Amino acid sequence: MFKKSKFAVWLIICVVMGFVFILPFFWMISTSLMGTEQIVKYPPDFIPCPVTLRSFQYIFESTDFFIYLKNSCIITTLNIVGTLVSTTLVAYGFAKYDAPLKKLWFTILMSTMMIPYFVTIIPLYNIYVKLKLVNTIVPLVLPNILAGSGFSIFLLHQFFKTFPREIEESARIDGCSELKILFKIVLPNCTAVLFVVAIFMFVWTWNDYFGPVIFLNDQKKYTLPVGLVFLSKSINGYKDALDQGPVMAMSLLTVLPIMILYCCFQKYFIKGIVDSGLKG
Repeated sequence: MFKKSKFAVWLIICVVMGFVFILPFFWMISTSLMGTEQIVKYPPDFIPCPVTLRSFQYIFESTDFFIYLKNSCIITTLNIVGTLVSTTLVAYGFAKYDAPLKKLWFTILMSTMMIPYFVTIIPLYNIYVKLKLVNTIVPLVLPNILAGSGFSIFLLHQFFKTFPREIEESARIDGCSELKILFKIVLPNCTAVLFVVAIFMFVWTWNDYFGPVIFLNDQKKYTLPVGLVFLSKSINGYKDALDQGPVMAMSLLTVLPIMILYCCFQKYFIKGIVDSGLKG
């Protein structure tokens, strides 16, 4: 009886917390489908009646949404590919090979995860100004192409440490080179962890507002988060300052790829966390 009561209590708590977390998402969808009159109405309605797509029509016709989308896709893709290639090589090297002061260098590398990004933004900006790379996508992709993601290195390092050395030794005896062992034997057996790294990098890059707003000053080069804020500030000239329909519609289209990605690759995400040794 006690176990059933405990289960019922936890079930109620989970339902309530689930409702709390899903309410903002529901409100975003509902508002994006409402007309102006229903949005500014008080007390507010939660169900759009009638359903209208005028907010989506507005952002497609009156904003550079597809340009923002293209820029976000390009930057995100470059970051994912660059991170997977560079951090894999670094993590595998730290996990499988001995070198003088390896533990010290790895500790220094991991300590970079404790440094807030905002602390380094001023010296980084000065460097990119001197290199004349401001207002290009280079500052937004170069750090990850050069294995700048300490968390990704740590995640892959934890998995590579658990990979059986016997398999690698057998491959060496058969004449495989080190790179061939990595790309032909090790990586095909760690796709789940690679998916986790790719998902984390996708979410981080796709949602990044601070980097693009600092390094980009041309509206045609804005990403979706910057374009969303730009739309929110310019919405005062659109019929009614309280009409947040277009902002909610663009927010929905911005977050939708992340929701779809997680729903499609949820099993790989969970398996990758477990395989990398980060399970609780």
